[in-house]
Amino acid sequence: MWQSILRSSWFAVVVMGAPLMGASSFGTPVHAQSWADIGNYSTLLRRAGTQTLVAKDCPSGLLGAFHAGRNALLLCSNNLQDDPAQVWTVLAHESAHVMQHCQQGPLLPDHQIGNALAQIEKQSLSSFQELRLYHQSQRRDEIEARLVQGLPMAEVEALFRGFCGDRLRRPAPKSLPVTGLGDG
Repeated sequence: MWQSILRSSWFAVVVMGAPLMGASSFGTPVHAQSWADIGNYSTLLRRAGTQTLVAKDCPSGLLGAFHAGRNALLLCSNNLQDDPAQVWTVLAHESAHVMQHCQQGPLLPDHQIGNALAQIEKQSLSSFQELRLYHQSQRRDEIEARLVQGLPMAEVEALFRGFCGDRLRRPAPKSLPVTGLGDG
């Protein structure tokens, strides 16, 4: 079942021997203050038509993923600590991929990628080095997602409303079952 998640149509956060980006290696304060904050943001994602799923049987190291074709965001509860800061970091990261899907392309203009890389390197050398592990076709998306995951919750929500706001103004589509993705 999980082989399909790891195909190129999924953007995934995988721990690669380094501390979780954002929650510990960026050294930033907790961005989501409570589980209620996380629940409210998840509700906003669902209102925009993105399915939010939680799985208890993800492969070791997989923290979350986004499937653009299914417009589904997955959090891997078996690999996440019971810590709102860590869960928020993964949710913010994956929601950046949702924003890219809404935008139908990158969030940053080309001329800002160099500055983005410098910011990631400044925040966390390990996160910067991990970018090399991604295929070239995924690297830009991952750069943007790592920037988003380090932002305060209010800024992430504002970005989401900016990139996906048109989806919030129309009725949310009825949920369709996602084959192969359990919710627990």
